[in-house]
Amino acid sequence: MMLFFALSSEANAQFTTNSVYGNLADCDTMSRSIYVVWWDNDFDLSEEVDVLLDSMISYRDICLNELDMMDPPNPIDGYFYNVYLHNPSNANDVFDPYGWANGQGTDSNGYPFLTLPTWLANDWENTCHETFHVFQYNANAPGFAYYGDSQWYIEASATWFAGVENLGAPGAFGTSESLVRMSHVPLWLSYSNFPDSYPGNWQRYVHQYALALLLYYLTEEADVPDSIITSGLFSGTEELPQEYMYNQIGGSAFRNHFIDWAAHMTNDFDFILPYQALTSENEWNTYADPLDDNEFIQTYTNSGSNGWYQPEESTVTNAWAFNTYRLFNNTTDTYTFEINGNPTGTYGDSSYFQGKILVKNDIYGAIFHDLNMSNDQQGSLTLNLSPSDTEIYFIVASMPEVFEDVNNTFQLFPYEMRISEGSQSNVEESENFSSKSEIFRYNLLGQKVKKEVPGFQIILYDNGSREKIYSRGGY
Repeated sequence: MMLFFALSSEANAQFTTNSVYGNLADCDTMSRSIYVVWWDNDFDLSEEVDVLLDSMISYRDICLNELDMMDPPNPIDGYFYNVYLHNPSNANDVFDPYGWANGQGTDSNGYPFLTLPTWLANDWENTCHETFHVFQYNANAPGFAYYGDSQWYIEASATWFAGVENLGAPGAFGTSESLVRMSHVPLWLSYSNFPDSYPGNWQRYVHQYALALLLYYLTEEADVPDSIITSGLFSGTEELPQEYMYNQIGGSAFRNHFIDWAAHMTNDFDFILPYQALTSENEWNTYADPLDDNEFIQTYTNSGSNGWYQPEESTVTNAWAFNTYRLFNNTTDTYTFEINGNPTGTYGDSSYFQGKILVKNDIYGAIFHDLNMSNDQQGSLTLNLSPSDTEIYFIVASMPEVFEDVNNTFQLFPYEMRISEGSQSNVEESENFSSKSEIFRYNLLGQKVKKEVPGFQIILYDNGSREKIYSRGGY
């Protein structure tokens, strides 16, 4: 049944109710701004709805005025946007025959509507996520469609919005642990392109939601403007979201952000609150299949890889993905970390690799080092380790100028890596570090030293980064 009538409130006189599912005989309603909320009048939800409307209005203001998004077609055509609160599996609920869950759909009149289970009416992370979808609805970019290799972005950006609007919420990034446990899969893995060969488990299916953490890192840590997250939706572009960001941010910068994000996730998710990281780990422990855990490709203790090592097809990097190798250490030794990537992926596209080392030091905390890349596939770095350098993580990131998979299977980008014990005594500094200005040096006791003083030194640079080296002394 379709109802058309004007509400009497002067503030809402400009909108008409157009509902396929609601009727005033069985439902109560409350309207404000562009929204009208419907619920079964056997239940008293007026207090919850009052607060819900205030929240949805606030989110609309942000979407329109700060993120330059668009209203859905309903108010543009003079109609309220319908929100239905329902009680799933309650046969007495007026909306039970529709079998609704939680999310946005399109009715037979061609207008979007939102369904929320009653117990989620005041769940602000969920409300924020679903409200963001409301203002994605009128997006006009074919490249940002909700299918294929772009579907991930619609869910990731809605979860990003929920996260930045609820920064202190424990579950703001609840699925993020899957990103380090399943880091080898392509960036754009989603429901729509899920391979038959993949295990149908929780950690692979939540990937598109978990990627909100990449967008959060870009906007909150890498200073990428929030508008970049939403501008592509309304740009008319045929570029997929990953290609759009690559071009808008700049290829080199986007690659650096990607591998930095990988490294900081590996460092115990150091850019979100500790209890948020713990919540994510608890979700993993509760829902994940422990047999499909690929966090560390290999783990070594006080030794290298004993030659070149190439990951198996099931765990090697796809496009825009990374592998991590772990080294436990309690000795003074020198290690060289190397990448030797295949020139092309398994379907012939040119590859591109970068490497990064995370050193966890018992005294100074986390120190990050970039590999010296001699070309797009090869790079190395030598580090002198002390017993206080207890954990070392070697991150290999595959970041080709490839932004979709057009073949029957995801394209793989194979490589070899090697971790070698050696006798070199000077660190080969990466270009990123050598181009920075040194502020001062100190020894492992925290005392300032000059560069000619022999022994291990920590260098503090003007951009806030640190690097540990071994000095033989002299000038």
